[in-house]
Amino acid sequence: MPIKVRRLILVFSLIALTSALAYGLGWSKILAVDSISITGTEQSSLITSQLVAGESKIRVGEPLARINPRTESNLIEDLEWIAGANVSRNWWSGEVKIQITERVPVAVFKESLASNDPKYLTSDGVEFSSPQKFSNLAEISLGQSSKSERRTIASFVSHLPPELVGSLLGLEISTDREIGMQMSHGKKSLSVNWGAGNSATDIAVKSKVLVGLLALPENKKISEVDLSIANSPIVR
Repeated sequence: MPIKVRRLILVFSLIALTSALAYGLGWSKILAVDSISITGTEQSSLITSQLVAGESKIRVGEPLARINPRTESNLIEDLEWIAGANVSRNWWSGEVKIQITERVPVAVFKESLASNDPKYLTSDGVEFSSPQKFSNLAEISLGQSSKSERRTIASFVSHLPPELVGSLLGLEISTDREIGMQMSHGKKSLSVNWGAGNSATDIAVKSKVLVGLLALPENKKISEVDLSIANSPIVR
């Protein structure tokens, strides 16, 4: 058999094999979704509804190759109470796994508590609503409830160190844009005035000053700290 003929046969064979594989992966039911599992949340029905509304490819019987994990994850993360979603496919079992990470609030905006859709704030400064209802959270009081005030509070919380976030009881922003914080200190409540116009650096410096003050034995019974001027704190 001439070499050219053998080459043509080889080329056509490779094309036929590639086409068959493409069809098998992308269209046939040989490698299809057999089951779907959702973990990390008790709101599986809402996740399923989001997938249906977004015309997701995650459906039983759908070829696994037609599922784009990143696209599906982005669709799920459009739900504001979702911090992250990881979609993976098991080519052997046909199972699609969806791992959900929900947002965890540290505070709630006080003016939203009267509604059926409270607005929460995470420690990294993300505001969101949730199908769940959370209790025993620090309450945030805003002077005029403007977008700029909400941004100020969100930025402030996102730059607080974890030990201060963990002791947070309440936050308030005054008409002068000063931030007041209520926090637990032993068995008591402590009021902290952080002043106004705090940058990320200001918050970092003032946080160190506050933590240092609270560690002093003579400050066990204090009820107020004024950090308006970081290098001249006032303790009462």
